Amino acid sequence: MRSEKLTNCVIVTYMQDVYLSLNNNILRLTYIGKEGLKTYSSQLAGDIVSDTKISDISRYAEEIKKGLAELTKISPSKLNLIVVTEPEDTILRFITVNKRDGDKQEQLLNDMKAKITEAPLEDLYFSYQKIAPFLYQFVGVRKPYMDDLLEVVAGVGISLKNVVPWILLMPKYVGTNDPAVFICRIDGSHAMALSELNGIFYSGVSDKKITAEQLESFVSELSLYKKKTPVKRVYTLNYQDFDVKGFEVSEIGIPPISSEFADEFKINMLVNYMLDTEPDISFCQMNLLNLMPLPAVVKSNKSLVYVGAASILVIAGVLSFFLFFNKKGDSSQLASGDQNNVLSEQTSQNENQVVEQPAPELKKSDLKIKVLNGSGINGLAARTKTLLEEKGYTIIDIDTADETRDTTLFRFKKDKLAYKDLVQGDTKEAFPEVAVEDTLADTEGFDVLIVAGSTAAL
Repeated sequence: MRSEKLTNCVIVTYMQDVYLSLNNNILRLTYIGKEGLKTYSSQLAGDIVSDTKISDISRYAEEIKKGLAELTKISPSKLNLIVVTEPEDTILRFITVNKRDGDKQEQLLNDMKAKITEAPLEDLYFSYQKIAPFLYQFVGVRKPYMDDLLEVVAGVGISLKNVVPWILLMPKYVGTNDPAVFICRIDGSHAMALSELNGIFYSGVSDKKITAEQLESFVSELSLYKKKTPVKRVYTLNYQDFDVKGFEVSEIGIPPISSEFADEFKINMLVNYMLDTEPDISFCQMNLLNLMPLPAVVKSNKSLVYVGAASILVIAGVLSFFLFFNKKGDSSQLASGDQNNVLSEQTSQNENQVVEQPAPELKKSDLKIKVLNGSGINGLAARTKTLLEEKGYTIIDIDTADETRDTTLFRFKKDKLAYKDLVQGDTKEAFPEVAVEDTLADTEGFDVLIVAGSTAAL
Protein backbone atom coordinates (compact mmCIF):
# COMPACT_ATOMS: atom_id res chain seq x y z
CA MET A 1 0.00 0.00 0.00
CA ARG A 2 2.76 2.42 0.94
CA SER A 3 5.83 0.34 0.09
CA GLU A 4 7.10 2.22 -2.94
CA LYS A 5 6.75 5.64 -1.31
CA LEU A 6 8.29 4.44 1.94
CA THR A 7 11.27 2.89 0.16
CA ASN A 8 11.89 6.04 -1.85
CA CYS A 9 11.54 8.18 1.26
CA VAL A 10 14.25 6.35 3.16
CA ILE A 11 16.70 5.94 0.31
CA VAL A 12 16.71 9.53 -0.95
CA THR A 13 16.25 11.45 2.32
CA TYR A 14 19.69 12.28 3.74
CA MET A 15 18.65 14.11 6.86
CA GLN A 16 20.94 13.61 9.81
CA ASP A 17 18.15 12.15 11.92
CA VAL A 18 18.13 9.42 14.54
CA TYR A 19 14.89 7.69 15.58
CA LEU A 20 14.74 6.31 19.12
CA SER A 21 12.19 3.90 20.58
CA LEU A 22 12.08 2.14 23.93
CA ASN A 23 9.76 -0.75 24.68
CA ASN A 24 10.09 -3.75 27.01
CA ASN A 25 13.57 -2.53 28.00
CA ILE A 26 14.77 -2.69 24.39
CA LEU A 27 16.46 0.45 23.07
CA ARG A 28 16.22 0.82 19.31
CA LEU A 29 17.96 3.46 17.20
CA THR A 30 17.45 4.03 13.50
CA TYR A 31 19.91 6.35 11.78
CA ILE A 32 19.12 7.95 8.44
CA GLY A 33 21.98 9.95 7.04
CA LYS A 34 24.35 10.26 4.11
CA GLU A 35 25.63 6.76 4.79
CA GLY A 36 22.12 5.37 4.33
CA LEU A 37 19.96 3.47 6.81
CA LYS A 38 21.48 1.85 9.89
CA THR A 39 19.86 0.26 12.94
CA TYR A 40 20.95 -0.56 16.48
CA SER A 41 19.21 -2.37 19.33
CA SER A 42 20.19 -3.23 22.88
CA GLN A 43 18.44 -4.98 25.77
CA LEU A 44 18.93 -2.69 28.76
CA ALA A 45 19.16 -3.66 32.41
CA GLY A 46 16.07 -3.29 34.58
CA ASP A 47 17.76 -0.74 36.83
CA ILE A 48 18.27 1.55 33.82
CA VAL A 49 14.80 1.36 32.30
CA SER A 50 11.57 -0.46 33.14
CA ASP A 51 9.59 -1.14 29.98
CA THR A 52 9.18 2.43 28.63
CA LYS A 53 10.06 4.21 31.89
CA ILE A 54 13.52 5.64 32.54
CA SER A 55 14.94 4.65 35.94
CA ASP A 56 18.51 5.96 35.63
CA ILE A 57 18.77 9.02 33.40
CA SER A 58 22.57 9.25 33.21
CA ARG A 59 23.08 5.56 32.41
CA TYR A 60 20.31 5.63 29.82
CA ALA A 61 22.00 8.62 28.17
CA GLU A 62 25.25 6.66 28.08
CA GLU A 63 23.50 3.72 26.42
CA ILE A 64 22.17 6.06 23.73
CA LYS A 65 25.64 7.50 23.20
CA LYS A 66 26.99 3.97 22.81
CA GLY A 67 24.36 3.21 20.18
CA LEU A 68 25.03 6.43 18.28
CA ALA A 69 28.75 5.63 18.19
CA GLU A 70 27.90 2.29 16.57
CA LEU A 71 25.75 3.96 13.92
CA THR A 72 27.76 7.00 12.86
CA LYS A 73 30.94 8.94 13.48
CA ILE A 74 28.98 12.19 13.48
CA SER A 75 28.95 14.00 16.83
CA PRO A 76 25.59 13.86 18.67
CA SER A 77 25.59 17.66 18.65
CA LYS A 78 25.17 17.54 14.87
CA LEU A 79 22.28 15.07 14.91
CA ASN A 80 18.53 15.44 15.36
CA LEU A 81 16.71 13.02 17.66
CA ILE A 82 13.13 11.89 17.00
CA VAL A 83 11.67 9.95 19.93
CA VAL A 84 8.96 7.43 19.08
CA THR A 85 6.58 7.27 22.03
CA GLU A 86 4.71 4.11 23.02
CA PRO A 87 0.90 4.11 23.55
CA GLU A 88 1.12 3.59 27.32
CA ASP A 89 2.94 6.91 27.70
CA THR A 90 0.17 9.02 26.18
CA ILE A 91 -3.55 9.57 26.77
CA LEU A 92 -5.59 9.95 23.58
CA ARG A 93 -9.29 10.78 23.70
CA PHE A 94 -11.96 12.78 21.89
CA ILE A 95 -13.44 15.76 23.70
CA THR A 96 -16.55 17.63 22.62
CA VAL A 97 -18.30 20.87 23.40
CA ASN A 98 -22.03 21.58 23.46
CA LYS A 99 -22.74 25.24 22.76
CA ARG A 100 -26.19 25.00 24.29
CA ASP A 101 -25.09 24.01 27.77
CA GLY A 102 -23.38 27.08 29.17
CA ASP A 103 -19.72 27.81 29.64
CA LYS A 104 -17.59 25.56 27.40
CA GLN A 105 -14.46 25.84 29.53
CA GLU A 106 -16.28 24.80 32.67
CA GLN A 107 -17.92 21.86 30.88
CA LEU A 108 -14.61 20.50 29.73
CA LEU A 109 -12.61 21.07 32.85
CA ASN A 110 -15.14 19.38 35.12
CA ASP A 111 -15.67 16.44 32.80
CA MET A 112 -11.96 15.83 32.22
CA LYS A 113 -11.29 15.89 35.94
CA ALA A 114 -14.02 13.31 36.44
CA LYS A 115 -13.17 10.96 33.58
CA ILE A 116 -9.43 11.02 32.91
CA THR A 117 -8.44 8.50 35.54
CA GLU A 118 -4.99 7.49 34.26
CA ALA A 119 -3.41 10.55 35.89
CA PRO A 120 -4.51 13.86 37.44
CA LEU A 121 -4.63 16.69 34.95
CA GLU A 122 -2.02 18.59 36.93
CA ASP A 123 0.41 15.71 36.26
CA LEU A 124 0.02 15.97 32.48
CA TYR A 125 1.16 18.15 29.64
CA PHE A 126 -1.85 18.20 27.33
CA SER A 127 -3.55 19.99 24.45
CA TYR A 128 -6.44 19.63 22.04
CA GLN A 129 -6.98 20.30 18.35
CA LYS A 130 -10.29 20.68 16.56
CA ILE A 131 -10.91 17.91 14.03
CA ALA A 132 -14.63 18.49 13.39
CA PRO A 133 -17.33 20.92 14.55
CA PHE A 134 -17.55 20.67 18.36
CA LEU A 135 -15.03 17.77 18.36
CA TYR A 136 -11.40 17.91 19.50
CA GLN A 137 -8.49 15.47 19.72
CA PHE A 138 -7.12 15.42 23.25
CA VAL A 139 -3.46 14.43 23.63
CA GLY A 140 -1.88 14.12 27.06
CA VAL A 141 1.53 12.94 28.21
CA ARG A 142 2.80 12.46 31.75
CA LYS A 143 5.10 15.22 32.91
CA PRO A 144 7.80 12.90 34.34
CA TYR A 145 8.10 11.19 30.95
CA MET A 146 8.80 14.46 29.12
CA ASP A 147 10.91 15.95 31.89
CA ASP A 148 13.12 12.84 32.06
CA LEU A 149 13.42 12.81 28.29
CA LEU A 150 14.70 16.39 28.24
CA GLU A 151 17.32 15.48 30.84
CA VAL A 152 18.38 12.48 28.78
CA VAL A 153 18.93 14.47 25.57
CA ALA A 154 20.87 17.06 27.55
CA GLY A 155 23.08 14.24 28.82
CA VAL A 156 23.56 12.90 25.30
CA GLY A 157 24.21 16.36 23.87
CA ILE A 158 21.78 15.89 20.99
CA SER A 159 19.02 18.13 19.63
CA LEU A 160 15.49 16.89 20.34
CA LYS A 161 13.44 17.49 17.20
CA ASN A 162 10.22 15.52 17.69
CA VAL A 163 8.51 13.34 20.28
CA VAL A 164 5.84 11.42 18.36
CA PRO A 165 3.19 8.95 19.66
CA TRP A 166 3.22 6.45 16.81
CA ILE A 167 -0.31 5.14 17.51
CA LEU A 168 -1.66 8.64 16.78
CA LEU A 169 -0.19 8.48 13.27
CA MET A 170 -1.87 5.23 12.25
CA PRO A 171 -5.16 6.60 10.82
CA LYS A 172 -3.25 9.19 8.80
CA TYR A 173 -0.82 6.54 7.58
CA VAL A 174 -3.49 4.21 6.21
CA GLY A 175 -5.49 7.21 4.98
CA THR A 176 -8.87 6.62 6.60
CA ASN A 177 -11.39 9.00 8.14
CA ASP A 178 -13.89 6.19 8.71
CA PRO A 179 -14.34 4.42 12.05
CA ALA A 180 -11.65 1.75 12.42
CA VAL A 181 -9.82 -0.38 14.98
CA PHE A 182 -6.02 -0.67 15.00
CA ILE A 183 -4.40 -3.72 16.60
CA CYS A 184 -0.59 -3.72 16.78
CA ARG A 185 1.94 -6.08 18.35
CA ILE A 186 5.32 -4.58 19.25
CA ASP A 187 7.67 -6.92 21.14
CA GLY A 188 5.57 -8.19 24.05
CA SER A 189 3.08 -5.32 23.99
CA HIS A 190 -0.32 -5.41 22.30
CA ALA A 191 -1.83 -2.02 21.49
CA MET A 192 -5.40 -1.34 20.40
CA ALA A 193 -6.84 1.98 19.27
CA LEU A 194 -10.25 3.09 18.04
CA SER A 195 -10.12 5.75 15.36
CA GLU A 196 -12.42 8.12 13.52
CA LEU A 197 -12.00 11.35 11.55
CA ASN A 198 -8.23 10.77 11.37
CA GLY A 199 -8.05 10.91 15.18
CA ILE A 200 -7.86 8.44 18.07
CA PHE A 201 -10.67 8.47 20.61
CA TYR A 202 -9.42 5.49 22.61
CA SER A 203 -6.09 3.68 22.95
CA GLY A 204 -4.87 1.05 25.35
CA VAL A 205 -2.12 -1.51 25.84
CA SER A 206 -2.14 -5.08 27.13
CA ASP A 207 0.64 -7.61 27.76
CA LYS A 208 -1.58 -10.37 26.34
CA LYS A 209 -2.46 -11.11 22.74
CA ILE A 210 -5.74 -9.55 21.65
CA THR A 211 -8.34 -12.17 20.78
CA ALA A 212 -11.31 -12.06 18.43
CA GLU A 213 -13.62 -12.18 21.43
CA GLN A 214 -11.92 -9.17 23.00
CA LEU A 215 -12.21 -7.23 19.75
CA GLU A 216 -15.91 -7.96 19.45
CA SER A 217 -16.50 -7.02 23.08
CA PHE A 218 -14.41 -3.89 22.70
CA VAL A 219 -16.32 -2.65 19.65
CA SER A 220 -19.67 -3.58 21.22
CA GLU A 221 -18.99 -1.72 24.46
CA LEU A 222 -17.79 1.31 22.54
CA SER A 223 -21.25 1.55 21.04
CA LEU A 224 -21.73 3.76 24.10
CA TYR A 225 -20.06 6.33 21.89
CA LYS A 226 -23.47 6.50 20.13
CA LYS A 227 -22.19 5.51 16.72
CA LYS A 228 -24.88 5.32 14.02
CA THR A 229 -23.09 2.47 12.23
CA PRO A 230 -20.95 -0.27 13.81
CA VAL A 231 -17.17 -0.36 13.43
CA LYS A 232 -16.30 -2.99 10.82
CA ARG A 233 -12.79 -2.04 9.66
CA VAL A 234 -9.74 -3.49 11.45
CA TYR A 235 -6.10 -2.70 10.63
CA THR A 236 -3.42 -4.96 12.10
CA LEU A 237 0.35 -4.76 12.48
CA ASN A 238 2.24 -8.00 13.23
CA TYR A 239 -1.10 -9.81 13.56
CA GLN A 240 -0.94 -11.52 10.18
CA ASP A 241 -3.26 -14.40 11.11
CA PHE A 242 -5.89 -12.25 12.81
CA ASP A 243 -9.31 -13.00 11.29
CA VAL A 244 -12.71 -12.16 12.75
CA LYS A 245 -16.06 -12.82 11.16
CA GLY A 246 -18.03 -9.67 10.49
CA PHE A 247 -14.90 -7.46 10.29
CA GLU A 248 -12.83 -6.40 7.29
CA VAL A 249 -9.23 -7.04 8.39
CA SER A 250 -6.20 -5.54 6.61
CA GLU A 251 -2.55 -5.95 7.53
CA ILE A 252 -0.69 -2.62 7.56
CA GLY A 253 2.13 -2.79 5.03
CA ILE A 254 5.52 -1.48 6.13
CA PRO A 255 7.93 -3.45 3.90
CA PRO A 256 11.62 -3.96 4.70
CA ILE A 257 13.96 -1.35 3.25
CA SER A 258 16.91 -3.72 2.85
CA SER A 259 17.87 -7.28 3.71
CA GLU A 260 19.38 -6.05 7.00
CA PHE A 261 16.23 -4.25 8.04
CA ALA A 262 14.47 -6.09 10.90
CA ASP A 263 10.72 -6.14 11.55
CA GLU A 264 11.34 -4.74 15.03
CA PHE A 265 12.15 -1.37 13.45
CA LYS A 266 8.86 -1.10 11.56
CA ILE A 267 7.46 1.56 13.88
CA ASN A 268 10.56 3.73 13.62
CA MET A 269 10.33 3.58 9.84
CA LEU A 270 6.61 4.33 9.86
CA VAL A 271 7.28 7.51 11.86
CA ASN A 272 10.13 8.40 9.50
CA TYR A 273 7.82 8.04 6.51
CA MET A 274 5.07 10.14 8.06
CA LEU A 275 7.40 12.97 9.09
CA ASP A 276 8.89 12.99 5.60
CA THR A 277 5.54 13.07 3.79
CA GLU A 278 3.53 15.08 6.36
CA PRO A 279 5.95 17.76 7.70
CA ASP A 280 3.12 19.60 9.50
CA ILE A 281 3.20 16.78 12.08
CA SER A 282 6.20 18.52 13.63
CA PHE A 283 4.17 21.68 14.19
CA CYS A 284 1.02 20.29 15.80
CA GLN A 285 0.06 18.29 18.87
CA MET A 286 1.36 15.07 17.26
CA ASN A 287 4.76 16.36 18.32
CA LEU A 288 4.57 16.19 22.12
CA LEU A 289 7.16 18.96 22.46
CA ASN A 290 4.39 21.33 21.43
CA LEU A 291 2.40 20.40 24.54
CA MET A 292 5.02 21.71 26.93
CA PRO A 293 4.53 25.14 28.53
CA LEU A 294 6.76 28.05 27.68
CA PRO A 295 9.58 28.45 28.26
CA ALA A 296 10.44 24.89 27.19
CA VAL A 297 13.92 23.40 27.48
CA VAL A 298 13.62 22.38 23.85
CA LYS A 299 11.51 24.83 21.89
CA SER A 300 9.61 24.49 18.65
CA ASN A 301 8.99 27.66 16.68
CA LYS A 302 5.90 26.25 14.95
CA SER A 303 3.94 24.75 17.78
CA LEU A 304 0.16 24.36 17.79
CA VAL A 305 -0.56 25.06 21.44
CA TYR A 306 1.30 24.95 24.75
CA VAL A 307 -0.87 23.79 27.60
CA GLY A 308 0.14 22.64 31.08
CA ALA A 309 -1.43 22.09 34.45
CA ALA A 310 -1.18 25.79 35.21
CA SER A 311 -3.39 26.52 32.22
CA ILE A 312 -6.05 23.84 32.42
CA LEU A 313 -8.71 26.54 32.56
CA VAL A 314 -8.15 27.15 28.86
CA ILE A 315 -9.45 23.73 27.76
CA ALA A 316 -12.83 23.49 26.00
CA GLY A 317 -15.05 20.42 25.31
CA VAL A 318 -16.49 17.31 26.96
CA LEU A 319 -14.41 14.14 27.27
CA SER A 320 -15.68 10.89 25.77
CA PHE A 321 -13.90 8.18 27.74
CA PHE A 322 -13.97 4.41 28.06
CA LEU A 323 -11.14 2.37 29.63
CA PHE A 324 -10.63 -1.17 28.35
CA PHE A 325 -7.05 -2.30 28.94
CA ASN A 326 -4.84 -2.38 32.00
CA LYS A 327 -1.13 -2.81 31.35
CA LYS A 328 1.34 -4.17 33.89
CA GLY A 329 1.86 -1.02 35.91
CA ASP A 330 0.51 1.46 35.04
CA SER A 331 -7.28 25.70 24.23
CA SER A 332 -7.37 27.60 24.94
CA GLN A 333 -10.76 29.30 24.66
CA LEU A 334 -12.45 28.99 21.28
CA ALA A 335 -12.91 31.90 18.91
CA SER A 336 -14.72 34.33 21.16
CA GLY A 337 -18.26 33.05 20.79
CA ASP A 338 -20.35 32.50 17.68
CA GLN A 339 -18.60 33.96 14.63
CA ASN A 340 -21.94 34.95 13.10
CA ASN A 341 -22.70 37.18 16.08
CA VAL A 342 -19.34 38.72 16.77
CA LEU A 343 -17.63 39.24 13.42
CA SER A 344 -18.81 42.65 12.21
CA GLU A 345 -16.25 43.35 9.52
CA GLN A 346 -14.70 46.75 9.00
CA THR A 347 -12.34 47.32 6.09
CA SER A 348 -9.07 48.89 7.16
CA GLN A 349 -8.36 52.41 5.87
CA ASN A 350 -4.63 51.74 6.08
CA GLU A 351 -4.55 48.41 4.24
CA ASN A 352 -1.80 49.49 1.85
CA GLN A 353 0.43 51.01 4.49
CA VAL A 354 3.64 49.11 5.25
CA VAL A 355 5.41 49.85 8.51
CA GLU A 356 8.98 48.67 8.42
CA GLN A 357 9.93 49.77 11.93
CA PRO A 358 7.75 49.83 15.04
CA ALA A 359 7.15 53.07 16.84
CA PRO A 360 9.55 53.37 19.78
CA GLU A 361 6.84 52.75 22.37
CA LEU A 362 5.52 49.58 20.64
CA LYS A 363 7.31 46.31 21.34
CA LYS A 364 6.17 43.40 19.17
CA SER A 365 7.05 40.84 21.84
CA ASP A 366 4.61 42.53 24.24
CA LEU A 367 1.65 41.87 21.95
CA LYS A 368 -0.05 38.56 22.74
CA ILE A 369 -1.71 37.06 19.67
CA LYS A 370 -4.05 34.12 19.17
CA VAL A 371 -4.46 32.69 15.65
CA LEU A 372 -7.47 30.80 14.30
CA ASN A 373 -7.60 29.02 10.97
CA GLY A 374 -10.80 30.17 9.32
CA SER A 375 -9.80 29.18 5.80
CA GLY A 376 -10.45 25.45 5.74
CA ILE A 377 -6.84 25.03 4.51
CA ASN A 378 -4.81 22.60 6.62
CA GLY A 379 -1.80 24.08 8.39
CA LEU A 380 -2.59 27.76 7.76
CA ALA A 381 -2.71 28.64 11.47
CA ALA A 382 0.68 27.00 12.05
CA ARG A 383 2.21 28.85 9.10
CA THR A 384 0.72 32.13 10.33
CA LYS A 385 2.20 31.49 13.76
CA THR A 386 5.63 30.89 12.22
CA LEU A 387 5.41 34.10 10.18
CA LEU A 388 4.45 36.20 13.19
CA GLU A 389 7.07 34.67 15.48
CA GLU A 390 9.75 35.35 12.87
CA LYS A 391 8.61 38.99 12.95
CA GLY A 392 9.06 39.06 16.72
CA TYR A 393 5.47 38.68 17.97
CA THR A 394 4.31 36.46 20.84
CA ILE A 395 1.80 33.77 19.81
CA ILE A 396 0.06 32.17 22.77
CA ASP A 397 -2.19 29.71 20.90
CA ILE A 398 -3.51 28.56 17.55
CA ASP A 399 -6.70 26.67 16.77
CA THR A 400 -9.40 26.17 14.13
CA ALA A 401 -12.26 28.68 13.81
CA ASP A 402 -15.83 27.46 14.10
CA GLU A 403 -16.66 28.83 10.65
CA THR A 404 -14.75 29.54 7.44
CA ARG A 405 -14.29 33.01 5.99
CA ASP A 406 -12.62 34.63 2.97
CA THR A 407 -11.22 37.88 4.39
CA THR A 408 -8.71 37.65 7.23
CA LEU A 409 -9.87 39.32 10.46
CA PHE A 410 -7.66 41.23 12.93
CA ARG A 411 -9.61 41.87 16.15
CA PHE A 412 -7.77 44.08 18.67
CA LYS A 413 -8.45 45.15 22.21
CA LYS A 414 -9.17 48.87 22.18
CA ASP A 415 -5.99 49.71 24.10
CA LYS A 416 -3.90 47.72 21.60
CA LEU A 417 -5.28 49.25 18.41
CA ALA A 418 -2.10 51.29 18.12
CA TYR A 419 -0.42 48.10 16.91
CA LYS A 420 -2.79 47.89 13.91
CA ASP A 421 -0.53 49.40 11.27
CA LEU A 422 2.49 47.54 12.60
CA VAL A 423 0.80 44.13 12.39
CA GLN A 424 -0.74 44.88 9.01
CA GLY A 425 2.57 46.04 7.62
CA ASP A 426 4.35 42.91 8.79
CA THR A 427 1.69 40.61 7.32
CA LYS A 428 0.58 42.45 4.19
CA GLU A 429 2.05 39.92 1.73
CA ALA A 430 0.48 37.02 3.59
CA PHE A 431 -2.92 38.69 4.12
CA PRO A 432 -3.75 40.98 1.17
CA GLU A 433 -7.39 41.26 2.27
CA VAL A 434 -7.92 42.25 5.91
CA ALA A 435 -10.79 43.44 8.08
CA VAL A 436 -9.90 45.20 11.35
CA GLU A 437 -11.95 45.52 14.54
CA ASP A 438 -11.29 46.87 18.02
CA THR A 439 -13.99 44.70 19.64
CA LEU A 440 -11.87 42.10 21.47
CA ALA A 441 -13.02 41.88 25.08
CA ASP A 442 -10.65 43.23 27.72
CA THR A 443 -11.13 40.01 29.71
CA GLU A 444 -9.44 37.86 27.04
CA GLY A 445 -5.98 36.49 27.81
CA PHE A 446 -4.58 37.82 24.54
CA ASP A 447 -4.44 41.23 22.83
CA VAL A 448 -5.20 40.35 19.21
CA LEU A 449 -7.27 37.61 17.58
CA ILE A 450 -6.30 36.81 14.00
CA VAL A 451 -8.77 34.67 12.03
CA ALA A 452 -6.89 33.71 8.85
CA GLY A 453 -9.19 33.61 5.82
CA SER A 454 -9.04 31.69 2.54
CA THR A 455 -7.55 34.66 0.65
CA ALA A 456 -4.33 34.32 2.64
CA ALA A 457 -1.22 33.90 0.49
CA LEU A 458 0.71 31.68 2.93
